Amino acid sequence: MQWKNLVFHADCLQVIQHLHEDLAGQIRLIYIDPPFFTGTDYSFCQRTASSPFIQQLDTYSDRWIGGIQEYLRFMRERITAMKPLLTENGSLWVHLDWHVSHYVKILLDEIFGYANFVNEIVWQRTNSPKAQSRSFGSQHDVILLYANNAGSFAINPVYRELDERSLKPYSYEDERGRFRVIEIEARGIQRTENRKEFEWHGRTAPYLYSRETLDKWWEQGLIHTSASGIHRKKQYLDDVVGVPIADIWTDIPPPQGSSTEYTGFLTQKPIALLDRIITSASDPGDLVADFFAGSGTTALAATLTNRRWVLADTSQIAIDLIRKRLKAQGILTEEEYEFRTLSQR
Repeated sequence: MQWKNLVFHADCLQVIQHLHEDLAGQIRLIYIDPPFFTGTDYSFCQRTASSPFIQQLDTYSDRWIGGIQEYLRFMRERITAMKPLLTENGSLWVHLDWHVSHYVKILLDEIFGYANFVNEIVWQRTNSPKAQSRSFGSQHDVILLYANNAGSFAINPVYRELDERSLKPYSYEDERGRFRVIEIEARGIQRTENRKEFEWHGRTAPYLYSRETLDKWWEQGLIHTSASGIHRKKQYLDDVVGVPIADIWTDIPPPQGSSTEYTGFLTQKPIALLDRIITSASDPGDLVADFFAGSGTTALAATLTNRRWVLADTSQIAIDLIRKRLKAQGILTEEEYEFRTLSQR
């Protein structure tokens, strides 16, 4: 049977439990952008053709009558239900901020196991934090990454383009092109008592690599020797695919009013952010899910990277916006995805 992408209009717990029968152990990646316990009511801002004024439509409330305990009960129940949907090498990405990320990490440690914690990723969502009188302005969110089974999980390498700063070390040049030099001797804290020193091409040092590896690099012309006789390895600029992405992401701006991507949905996340998450932890053809779908960015990023997807949201405004964005992008026809509503229990 041919797969059809799915959008559910229902509470995510209902959807997750509904999917247990057909999709248990089949979802490679789950990304969720749940409420942050902010105490705020969120809206969707839109301008209609019949009015010059911006119309605000309520999307969801992040107020919790029972306080933090009610919020954590809500999250525990849903995260626990998500885990059986993941493949053995699958992962869960939970997008939060300072309000409750530390509380939710404890829940995740309990549900997934501390050993399956992979990363806390810091996403710089703005360069212009609001001025604060009592504290420093906040300009980042965090994304908690957990593997279903750390022994089976691996990240696909992700790189960003070389910028002016990252090009500076490539200050050497020979007939093969520009290169930088990389230490092959142990220095600083790498100098341990058990590290064996040996003589190699006229210099005795605690080398980081075996003699066989160093000899291979020498034969390949990859060793640079300074005037003082110190050997280092050459890394040519032409061989570098980019700067490896670490756990601090400062290169993805949020969608704003001037962006063609911006929809007016106040908690909308950029396609580039979901693209990075999805491509780093899944492969083309894999199934990904977002159970707090909001503006539908996960569906767009998944489709553009050739992944299948399942979305869910309780807000009719969110569901309507998802349909509108998919149609505007022209990346899917309505024959390729299906909207479903689950009856309230």
